[in-house]
Amino acid sequence: MADKAPLPTRFSELRIRPGDAFSVETLNPPKRYPVRLIGFAEGETVLVSPPTVQGKTFLLPEGQLLRVRLMADNIACGFETQVMRNCRLPFLYTHLSYPKSIKSVAVRQASRVMLKLPVTLDEFVGGDLPGEWPKSGLIIDMSSGGARLHCKKPLAMVGSELKLSFNVSIDSVTRPQQVHAVVRNITEVGECAEDFAYQYGVQFFDVEDEDRIRISGYVYEQIINGRAS
Repeated sequence: MADKAPLPTRFSELRIRPGDAFSVETLNPPKRYPVRLIGFAEGETVLVSPPTVQGKTFLLPEGQLLRVRLMADNIACGFETQVMRNCRLPFLYTHLSYPKSIKSVAVRQASRVMLKLPVTLDEFVGGDLPGEWPKSGLIIDMSSGGARLHCKKPLAMVGSELKLSFNVSIDSVTRPQQVHAVVRNITEVGECAEDFAYQYGVQFFDVEDEDRIRISGYVYEQIINGRAS
């Protein structure tokens, strides 16, 4: 059997391409912002776009320390960096210090983290599904691309579109999260009436970059904490 490929220890070894999105996080106070890779010069600098939040673009202050987490293929990695210089010509971009080292862990493409996360479920399109909405349930596992829901009562049919609302905590900072999801499968569980419930496999759909980065960061943190299956 062939040896497994070694985990990357340098930024240049990551399979990340210009245009790929990831997040940078200030350390104090802890705030997370989405950026896109423009390019890098090995050992010198990493060039990124400025963060955009609610349609507004801004520059992080020079000297600001940052924590970076990203997914590159099946590798979750993290490192610390610093804002070296902001440039305004020919367009807005930022030089980050080239990371001295990175921490990385291999993640199976379908790796899921085990949870008991309360979730509020609603119709994606009002009036599209029968019954009273919203409903409540639990997210019992999650990956960056979907989740498994546990509900005591029937929820929806395969192909139904839902809006999921839940909280994600990253580095002890909790933020509300909403995501569009499509029901892909339904399983009935429980051996007696008291334990009977429905589990719904859902796929996240049409997720904005900022939300995708936050969900991936949350999943990444759970993997690091040993909750991956």
